[in-house]
Amino acid sequence: MSQAVPVLTAGFGEGHNAAARAVAAALARRAEAGRGPATLLRDLFLDAYGEARFARQRRAYLDLANRAPGLWACVYQALHLIPVEPLAAPFLRPVRASLGRAIAGAEVVVSTYPLYADLLRRHPFPPGARRPTLVTVVTDSLSVNRAWHRAPSDWYVAPNAPTAAVLVRQGVPEDRILPLGFPVDARLAAPAGPPGPRPRVLLMLNPGRRDALPLVRAVAAEDVDLTVTVGRDEAMQAAVTRAAGPAVRVVGWTDRLPELMLAHDLVLTKAGGATTHECIAANLPMVFTQVIPGQEAGNARLVTEAGGGHLGLDPASAASAVRRVFANERAGWWACRRALARLGDPHGADRVADLVLRELQARRASVPATRAASAAPTPGVAAS
Repeated sequence: MSQAVPVLTAGFGEGHNAAARAVAAALARRAEAGRGPATLLRDLFLDAYGEARFARQRRAYLDLANRAPGLWACVYQALHLIPVEPLAAPFLRPVRASLGRAIAGAEVVVSTYPLYADLLRRHPFPPGARRPTLVTVVTDSLSVNRAWHRAPSDWYVAPNAPTAAVLVRQGVPEDRILPLGFPVDARLAAPAGPPGPRPRVLLMLNPGRRDALPLVRAVAAEDVDLTVTVGRDEAMQAAVTRAAGPAVRVVGWTDRLPELMLAHDLVLTKAGGATTHECIAANLPMVFTQVIPGQEAGNARLVTEAGGGHLGLDPASAASAVRRVFANERAGWWACRRALARLGDPHGADRVADLVLRELQARRASVPATRAASAAPTPGVAAS
């Protein structure tokens, strides 16, 4: 198995990147053990437009989603209802060229971004060339945009059984859907430490939040040990440090977020795909402090309807949710943990990597893909 497996992502939302990194890492572990080919992790938009231009594109998307959620909801709904891919195709020539370079000679391609299936369908393969098998990893839960499956894919990996059921209702063939779980960082498989005498709360602030400081003060006023992450925003880090006082730990950008999450009992966060599913995998109860309409609405519904977390969309309700989780000798916390254990586990990336290896073997043995999948073990992701 010498040909590298392209794992394709796009930085319009951290869920796509997190899933792609986890799958690429799982494949790399197999390559190091001599069980599979090398892996090529590529963001085709970054490759096509370069860092500066892509940074502007990404910032425009994030500003729209975070600062004008109502407008983003309209855009998201339009993408759900209207096949805009043919209209967008003429404007994506650099991305199509980047795709061609990334998949040259590939037998299996993994995509964590919905647009790439359409670009792959339109790609001009040479006469007689066999198209690669496409594995599409869906990074949203419940509120799945139809852009994920307007163009065909050989496999659709769903993050959980309830989302797989949504895909079936939307018309995706059931025998092409595998609820293998959301691919997360392997470090989240480490067991979390036992609860301490005081609840340990991790508050993850997203850029541009206007009520960030009131939110920090409200949670810090509870009887908890509080850690606040602010990413790369140095001005926000200084402001939070001043507002919260010395008892609150403030953390800037870090590449050790999985370990940081596992060191806490509760995570306060926006309902992004990456963080939501990382908390599910780590069995960490959540309070959602922001829910962007569209894909994040489904993530929040998945957790709250199952009983694995709560909404806290303003400082007062967030503080109230923290109290509710830890009241009555942590009865609410234990209930959240039991609910999350039914939603997923940290082994999704390994399952996707094993699917890729089975597909490579099936292609080289000329075995139909359906037979290869039928021989696969049933994934251990429980339905809710």
